[in-house]
Amino acid sequence: MFFSLNSGLSSTAIIGVSAEVQTQNTMAATTHLPLVRATPNSIPLPVHREQKIKNRDSSSLTDSFTNCKTLTQLKLLHCRNTKQGLNHHLTSMTELISSCISLGTTESLDYAAKSFDYFIKDEGVGDALYMYNSLIRGYSSCGLGDRAVLLYCQMVVNGVLPDKYTFPFVLSACAKVGAYSEGVMIHGAVVKMGFEGDVFVDNSLIHLYGECGKLDYGRKVFDKMSKRNVVSWTSLVCGCAKRDCAKEAVSLFFEMVAAGVKPNSVTMVCVISACAKLQNRELGEMVHGYIRDHEMEVNTHMVNALVDMYMKCDCVDIAKKLFDECADKNLVLCNTFMSNYVHQGMAREALSVLDEILRQGIRPDRVTMLSAISACAQLVDISSARQCHGYVLRNQLECWDSILNAMIDMYMKNGKQELACRIFDGMPNKTVVSWNSLVAGFTSNGDVESAMNTFNTMPEKDIVSWNTIMGALIQESMFEEVLELFKLMQAEGMKADRVTMMGVTTACAYLGDHDLAKWIHAYIEKNEIYCDVRLSTALVDMFARCGDPQTALKVFNNMKKRDVSAWTAAIGAMAMEGNGRRGVELFNEMIKQGVEPDGVVLVALLTACSHSGLVEQGRQFFRSMKERYGITPRVVHYGCMVDLLGRAGLLGQAVDLIKSMPMDPNDVIWSSLLAACRMQKDFDTAAYAAERLTKLAPERTGVQVLLSNIYASAEKWTDVAKVRLDLKEKGFRKVPGSSSIRVNGKVYEFTSGDESHPEMTSIELMLGEINSRLRDAGHVPDLTNVLLDVEEQEKEYLLSRHSEKLAMAYGLITTGRGMPIRVVKNLRICSDCHSFAKLVSKIYDREIIIRDNNRFHFFRQGVCSCCDYW
Repeated sequence: MFFSLNSGLSSTAIIGVSAEVQTQNTMAATTHLPLVRATPNSIPLPVHREQKIKNRDSSSLTDSFTNCKTLTQLKLLHCRNTKQGLNHHLTSMTELISSCISLGTTESLDYAAKSFDYFIKDEGVGDALYMYNSLIRGYSSCGLGDRAVLLYCQMVVNGVLPDKYTFPFVLSACAKVGAYSEGVMIHGAVVKMGFEGDVFVDNSLIHLYGECGKLDYGRKVFDKMSKRNVVSWTSLVCGCAKRDCAKEAVSLFFEMVAAGVKPNSVTMVCVISACAKLQNRELGEMVHGYIRDHEMEVNTHMVNALVDMYMKCDCVDIAKKLFDECADKNLVLCNTFMSNYVHQGMAREALSVLDEILRQGIRPDRVTMLSAISACAQLVDISSARQCHGYVLRNQLECWDSILNAMIDMYMKNGKQELACRIFDGMPNKTVVSWNSLVAGFTSNGDVESAMNTFNTMPEKDIVSWNTIMGALIQESMFEEVLELFKLMQAEGMKADRVTMMGVTTACAYLGDHDLAKWIHAYIEKNEIYCDVRLSTALVDMFARCGDPQTALKVFNNMKKRDVSAWTAAIGAMAMEGNGRRGVELFNEMIKQGVEPDGVVLVALLTACSHSGLVEQGRQFFRSMKERYGITPRVVHYGCMVDLLGRAGLLGQAVDLIKSMPMDPNDVIWSSLLAACRMQKDFDTAAYAAERLTKLAPERTGVQVLLSNIYASAEKWTDVAKVRLDLKEKGFRKVPGSSSIRVNGKVYEFTSGDESHPEMTSIELMLGEINSRLRDAGHVPDLTNVLLDVEEQEKEYLLSRHSEKLAMAYGLITTGRGMPIRVVKNLRICSDCHSFAKLVSKIYDREIIIRDNNRFHFFRQGVCSCCDYW
């Protein structure tokens, strides 16, 4: 059951352990729901009970318990009455209990319960219903719902039948403590005893179901009511507003108005809060208009709700006007204004509200300081941070864990790790939130080592802990470590959530592990992890980067909602595959659906055009950026156009475009031009681009290596020697070509010309077979890809030992027939290896996927997805 019998209560106040079985049996006859205040605070005595009291001798009751202001006074008067033998009078006991309830303390309730228990032992329970109801109401009012329910059970077990006042009180108690099961059983008793048509009881049931999130049941009670008052409607509206049914709450409000029921201030606060949740300004203004049109009295609660609603709808000016016009600016209203300012990143405005609070002589509380501390964290304002810290200390607010956690975050964001750690070390109660704040702080400052050490020493971890440290590792591009951490998380039984899978998906995307990508997708579906737009977009990007554009598009097509980032990921997937036409189709479809493009999606689109040779379409999109979409081209867009023109052999136009740029070209622009010069074998333009690039980025050795390769392909060995000598003098070394392949979950790496692999004998035999079958098919090695001045035979041998060929041969001997072979290359694939892969895919009937440092190549039946354009 919900309530515990081991709560240290007086045995006279609640039923004992032995009565629990009886309690459960009694509760089985009842049913349960939520409660709005639907009954008066006091209950009139029935007429027959009043008559009995009159028949008793009460002439000596000269003093009244109602005049007592403290529990001590009540006890003294009770003691005097007991000495006079008046403690058995029903009137005296009724007044005593009522007065104890009015005091509203746990001690006064305990005294009332104990006194009542002694009374019924002596006098029986014949006239005790009123006292039972009073005690149940008292417990409920003080938030002691479990004790109220227990007392109700004791009452029924003792044979006292509840009346129409009992049920609202006990249902209210159930609502306050979320005792849904008990409430359902009490609901059963309501039906059984014929109180279902009572408006107060029905309102209490609606309130209970609303508080317990069982809105369908509350609606059923509501629909059966023959008479409904404002409380009935308000109970249902508030129940919807508090849950994820804000639209239903607003709809009910307008139904209520249409039915001619005038809402009260509680109704208005709830429906305004629902509009705030929806962030729907239009609805919010309609509700606000109703208040004005019907000249409703606007109290501070309604102003507070309106300010919150307008702030959440980004109507800061209207919210501020309401705030300024409010004559009674209490602390709650100021706190609402401050917290919304902080949420919207308007930290200085939040601190200005704090200044106004202090000027008006209002004393800031814990909620105020939480907003102020968060504002200081946003502003990176160490001076204001220290002032807030001082106020916290002077006003003893450091006893709140939330305040200390916020200050840890504040000092971390201000770069004061030592102060943050000092606060943490001095905390008497280090919760998991405190540890998480520390880890997050180290992460935000780039101190991954300290973050990891703190994480490893945490006595307890929750999902936020794991997600925070994974985020830190992703920031540092430690993707393999992220996956290892995810495995550890699974081993410790921690269930992943959407944020976790975002991190894991991102790590997998950068590693390009297709098998892991499929597992991650299956894990998300199996564990029913909610795929919002962000996670779905991450899955599209992951599959695209893992060389599976078809699955990427399948995930994209299954998305119910798509923002511009989702479309960008899908178009990027097509760009990686070299399917520029499909990328253009997706972009046009995006525009038709009314999604506004941004600069990022244009980069993906221009890249798709570049990888597919769609020169004219690329030019049109580039020109339309400013004219049609209002997007000013940035340097990255010019880089895409230089790449597009260079790949198409239009080097002169590419140079002209660079010269016409409104901004200075960066190293990426010149690198794109230099790479195009190698493809087109334009040595003069290559030298020009290399000179500009060296000035911009002298530390980039790849520039000189690429220039050396360009000279080598033209057999200008003297120029090659000069470039390589310059590199050697600077202490730079050329990065060797390497390729990796994953077989049975293990990654094998091959370097060009390296023969150290333990299975090299088998690999060489496989290469021999491949070369033999390729010669029979008419393949002639392209020796221009060997950038060394050596004999033809030596060139042919060196060419046969390129890393991607070694990886492909190993894949053929270690994977099953018909299985795809996936190779990752650190450099651009050469033309000979490209031809080699096409023929291998046809002769051995294998799909071969090679990811070089620029794009994916999908080889199927002798054809590459790039159509030999890369």
